[in-house]
Formats: sequence, structure tokens, C-alpha cells
Amino acid sequence: MITQETIDKIIGAARIEEVVSDFVKLRKRGTNYIGNCPFHDEKTPSFTVSPTKEIYKCFGCGKAGNSVSFIMEHEHASYPEALRYLADKYHIPIEETISSPEQQEQKTLRESMHILLSAAQKFYTDAMMQSEEGKNIALTYFKERDLKPHIMESFGLGWAPSSRDAFSNWALKNGYNKELLLLTGLAFETAEGQRLLDKFHERVMFPIHNISGKVVGFGGRIIKSNAKEAKYINSPETEVYSKSKILYGMFQAKKAVADHDSCILVEGYMDVLSLVQAGIGYVAASSGTSLTEEQLKIVKRYTENVTLFYDGDDAGQKASMRAIDLALAQDINIKVVSLPLEEDPDSFARKHDKEEIEEFIKKNALDFVRFKAKNLLPDGQTDPIIKAKAAREIITSVALIPDSLKRNLFVREAANVLQMKEEELHDELRRILAGKMRDANKGGGEIRTETTAPAQMPLVDFYSGVIQEERVLRNLLMFGDKQFTEEQTVGEFILSQLTDADWENVQCRKLYEEVKKVHEEGGGFPGFSLFVNNEDQSFQQFIANMMSDKHSLAEGWAKFLGRPITSAEENYREEINSSINYFTLKKIEQMIGQNDEELKKADAEKDIDKSIGSLQLKQHLNEMRSTLMKQMGITVR
Repeated sequence: MITQETIDKIIGAARIEEVVSDFVKLRKRGTNYIGNCPFHDEKTPSFTVSPTKEIYKCFGCGKAGNSVSFIMEHEHASYPEALRYLADKYHIPIEETISSPEQQEQKTLRESMHILLSAAQKFYTDAMMQSEEGKNIALTYFKERDLKPHIMESFGLGWAPSSRDAFSNWALKNGYNKELLLLTGLAFETAEGQRLLDKFHERVMFPIHNISGKVVGFGGRIIKSNAKEAKYINSPETEVYSKSKILYGMFQAKKAVADHDSCILVEGYMDVLSLVQAGIGYVAASSGTSLTEEQLKIVKRYTENVTLFYDGDDAGQKASMRAIDLALAQDINIKVVSLPLEEDPDSFARKHDKEEIEEFIKKNALDFVRFKAKNLLPDGQTDPIIKAKAAREIITSVALIPDSLKRNLFVREAANVLQMKEEELHDELRRILAGKMRDANKGGGEIRTETTAPAQMPLVDFYSGVIQEERVLRNLLMFGDKQFTEEQTVGEFILSQLTDADWENVQCRKLYEEVKKVHEEGGGFPGFSLFVNNEDQSFQQFIANMMSDKHSLAEGWAKFLGRPITSAEENYREEINSSINYFTLKKIEQMIGQNDEELKKADAEKDIDKSIGSLQLKQHLNEMRSTLMKQMGITVR
């Protein structure tokens, strides 16, 4: 048991912002820090860390606590495990009360597995560095791959001896029980159950760490040419290791990834090691599995900018195509670098220095539109059928992007690359998004899209009336006192357009009425600050959401695209017109829907007068809708 004095020292030394930033990318906001919550999926940061109060709080899922509880929650650790983690981080010696063998046996299963896996890593490293077999085979292999000692040490590389039970015998002799060897997947029983055999033998070993640095599994590569055995094998899925949720090298890379605000993803252990040795520290690999959604979520804790650096062969290109869609759905800015056919990241890194590698990536990185066009339309393919198929696949990928402005930018990019009319691609995008909306509605799901300041937004965005209501009110608060015309301010113009508006969202209605009241009483047009401290907690949360970044471009997006983006603030008149147009269009859509219901009811009741009236209103509404859509540049079908 850890003494109370040691516990007090640990809690006193731990700084909540330092502990959390090991796992979450934080940015300063006033006296606090904010970031995306690691405990639930979110695109708008609602996770707040307060250094002065030494607590964290998520306003999305409600999780809250201090440094110890954060480690317990995030790492699924016990209270003692969390304390030991923090003690190690802050170099605090642990003083314990007298620990009996019985107390040692009461340690949690996960803690015991971590201890054995850590011991296994040391065993394999010692086998490489101290045994003649290890030196002659493993150490020679790594040296031939140009790996330097500090890289081998940093990643804990090693050698599994050729003997089939070398590690199992060592572990049993050193007090580790048979059950634990089986649970960690480091050993297995013979069919007769009379002997333990090692999972790994006669292989160079790559320890796999979780994001906090604990060894959770291994990858082993066979050196001798043996057609009967796989070139690489990995630890099986265990209580502490799920290969779809682990990125090889991410523990070592996380600081460099956050500092560089970029992550290079490769596929193999040696790809990571060679790039790190070349000076590219912001690299990780999805070893043992294709890139997964869970792995991308880990990357997104530290950066939203990812570059795929896969093999140049067909398999590498196919892996890139699949990974692109996963990244886009996570709102990750994805680029792809294709290597020459004869190269992989490992071989390329061993032939070039850091500057040459970064220059190659910079020159050859393609956004997903250009990469897909290059693969789907090789050698300038102009066949209409093939081109239509390529366009549809690219726009299907565009439809995965949650942010509407990003979608519009990539539609424009696709139009340029494919030499097609932008309107044609917008039609396809609207069709895809509308289909997703219908599917979500049928299944009871929800599709969330973010609003920004595009000149032309996909139709799906105004299917959500609440989104358009929030957008127009946000503009009212942001730009209300700015001049819209010589006679009117922005606020006066917006209020004139919202007369008798039928609000879907009660909070939107409340905000509209509050702003209107302040204006009529001579208070001008207030900004967000007047409402953020409202006594109504739900209204406070509503205002906080409107103030958040979900309504604006992610930081660094312009840099990522390599071209400037005009913000709503810089071109607010266009944004005001756009928001009012979409708000009005949504209301017309709602009226058409309501009228259609009235028409069905009148037809069912065989009420001729009501039917004629509803048909006349339907014609009028459709004309209004058609006229407005033409003004907005939306194709009317």
C-alpha cells in the first residue's frame, strides 16, 4: 500500500494541465485550457482544464475530476496504478507500507499483465544485447538496417531466442505464473497441456506501447527465410492490447506530433524506426492492421493534419484510398504521398536525410481529391463513363466531411481537377447528403453538419432548421452594429427579415426576443458577452455552443490547403445574405411540407375547396422556392 504521505506528495506535485496534455491536445483560453474530450466523440471542444482549480470538466459528457481520476478514467487504471503513473511522471519515490505476498497477489489483473509484458521486453532486449545468438542475428540485422543504439534503446527492440520455451522457462523461474503467461499471449500450451511454448521464438522483437508508455504487446519478425512461418506475427488481442486501438510509435511521437501539428502515418515497424532515425519524429504506424477509426482518434488528440506515407505498390495505394475516407469522416485534414514503386518508407528514409525527406513530402503530397483523381483517371483518361464514376467516388468522399465550408472548397477543387462544372458536382453532393439524411431519419440516427460561411452550401444543411436559425442569430450577435447598407446596420437588416419567424428551437426564439428587446430599448446590438452569464444554465450552454469553433474553420486549415480563405468577418455582407437566404429557404421548405400534409388531408376528406386552395398555395410556394434558389446559384430541378 502507498503511504498517505506519498499520496499527498503526488497530488501536490501533479499539475492537471500537464497530466491531461499527455493525452489531449490543449490550447489556452484565458486562464483555462480547452480541447476535445477524450471520453466521448466531439468536434467542438467542450473539455476544459482549470490549472487554478486543479480540475478538468467536460461540458459535453459531464466527466470531471482531478489528475488522479483523469488517469484512472482515461487509462482504465486502478487508484494505485494512477498514483504510480503520476509518481513516475514527477519522479516521486513511492513509499509503501509493508507489502506481504498476499497483498502483491491482490494487484489487479491489468497491472500484473503490464508488469509481465514490461519484464518480457527487458528479457528480449537482454537476449539481443548479451547472448551470442542475439548479437550475431538480431543485433547484426538491426545494424544492417542502419539503426543506431539510441533508436534501438528508445523503442526497446530485442530478440526472442530460437529455443521454443526460453522466455516461458525464464518467466516461471522468476515467479510469473502460468495463467499470466497465457493471458498476455506470450505463451501457449501444447495440445497435451504438459508444456508451455513461447509465442515468439527466433524473431527480432518490436515492443508495442500504449499512449502512456506501457508495453501492451509485441510484434516479431522472422529473420531466416522460412516459407512455413509468417514474416511478422503479433501478440493476440488481450485485456490490455487491442491492435485496432494502438498505433506503433505514437507514445514516442506524441510530443513531436503536437509540436509539429502534423503526423505522418506509415504501415510498418521499420518504416517508423527509419524515419525517426532520419529526424522525422512525428511518425506512427498502424502495424498489424489496416488503419482504423480508433487509431485516427488517437492521432486527432494531437493534430488534425495527417499525411499518409505508404508503399508505392498497388497494395499501398489501395490502403491509402481506404484510409482517406476514414480520416475525412473524423474531420482530419488528409494528404497522401506516393513513393516510387521500388521504394517503401523504410528504404526511402535510409537513403535520404531529414531535409530531403521533408522536401519530398512537401513536393509530392496530394490532397485526397487529386490523389483519387490520379488513381481513378490514370494517364488523362477522358472516357465519360470512367470519368463519371471517378467524380462520383470523389464526391462521395467529400460528403463524409462534417464541415460544410470544407466540403464546398473540395467541390471546387474537384471541379478544377476533373474539368467539370461546379454546379454538376454540387448536385451530386446534395443527392448523396440528402440520401444520408433520409437513411439517418429512417434509422433514428443523426447527421451533424457544421455551418460556416460558404457562398454556396449543400442542400442538406438547410434540412436542419436549427442550424440555419443558429447561423443567422450568430451573425446578428457578431456583426449587428456593422453597416450593411447606407441606411441600415446588419442588425436592423436581420431583424427586418426575421419578423414573424417561426422558430424551431426555443433557445433561438429566446435569444431573438432578447436581442430585439435590447435593441428596441436603445441598447444597440449586444454581442455574446451579454448572454453568456444568463441565470438559465441551458441558455448559457446554448450561447457557449454558438461561441465555439464549430461555426468556424479549424485553425491551420488555410495553411493546410496552401491558399488563403476569406473568413466571414472579412466578407460579412456576403455571409449575412447567405445566412438569410438559407434561413428563408428552410422556412419555405417547411411551409411546403406543411401544405403537402394539408393537401393530403383535404384529398382524404374530399374537400374540393381546401384541395384547390392548397394546390394554389403549393404552386406559389414552389415559385418562391425556385426563384430564391436561382438567386442563390442552386440548380433547380
